[in-house]
Amino acid sequence: MAEEGKQIAGFILAEENPPLGHIITLDVAERYRRSGVGTMLLREMEQHFAFQGVQSVLLETSVENKSGIAFWERHGYRTEAVVKKYYLGKIDAYEMRKKLGGAG
Repeated sequence: MAEEGKQIAGFILAEENPPLGHIITLDVAERYRRSGVGTMLLREMEQHFAFQGVQSVLLETSVENKSGIAFWERHGYRTEAVVKKYYLGKIDAYEMRKKLGGAG
């Protein structure tokens, strides 16, 4: 979790089952977006994953979330599949993956 004073700036929720990690959600409060909070949270989680023996990280993001897709791509995540009707039984998601440890 990232905090600014008593305000929550953002948080990341993930699970690990080495060699696989899964990012469930990364949320940054609107007023803190584009300030590096999301990148900091992601870096911390990836370091934790690597320490725990995770070699590959998966996540899902809505095909409609253009800024989110760009964020993940900037951080080395690549689309592997489309999951039909993932959100609310209506909206498709991209399944994205990143290999940790400089392998990709």
